[in-house]
Amino acid sequence: MIKVVHEFLPRPLFDYLKSVVEHESEMFWNFNARNLQDDNKSSGGEQFKFGRTLFVHSNLTWAGKEIYDKELMPLFGVFKSFIEKYMQDKCKPSKMIRMKLNLYPNQGTNVKHGVHNDIQINDRPRPDIVTSVFNFNTCNGSTIFYEKDEDGNFSDKSKKVEVPSIENSIVIFNNTHPHYGITQSDTPARIVLNTNIEKHNTNDNDKPIDDYF
Repeated sequence: MIKVVHEFLPRPLFDYLKSVVEHESEMFWNFNARNLQDDNKSSGGEQFKFGRTLFVHSNLTWAGKEIYDKELMPLFGVFKSFIEKYMQDKCKPSKMIRMKLNLYPNQGTNVKHGVHNDIQINDRPRPDIVTSVFNFNTCNGSTIFYEKDEDGNFSDKSKKVEVPSIENSIVIFNNTHPHYGITQSDTPARIVLNTNIEKHNTNDNDKPIDDYF
């Protein structure tokens, strides 16, 4: 149901992008008081993060205008091209629709953020989207996924799968998969790059990600 790839980027490219996101004096972040649209309460600390939106397709914005970070996208365009090429070989996505960076500061404990699906329409997760979380650093934070229960649904009875934050690793999954992040307590920050890619063949919307690889 989910796919984890270690050493996803060539090491020189990874080291360069990591140096960009960890640059204290030149990397600017926006404060986000809450994580996405989830109504669940966080546990163990405050549910906040810092973010940087790199790209949003015009179809996802209220004004119908594309969001493009002129400072960072020329750099992260390399990552965009890399993951689009990687996914094109697997499940033939048509286009990237969103790319954003998230930074979770150390609160001295592991904080659970809210359960969510990244892209929704009419309060339902879009099934034609492939989502990914790319980790820039190794820490004791993680991403938690719900598996379908015995009735074939995602519910409180669902088994949970934990994917640890390991640098230069990426987890790829269908947008219909509920998931949430766990912050770290052993490093100053957990930094991830979140992407959403529209699948080309919408007839395969319910096809498990593992079937592509």
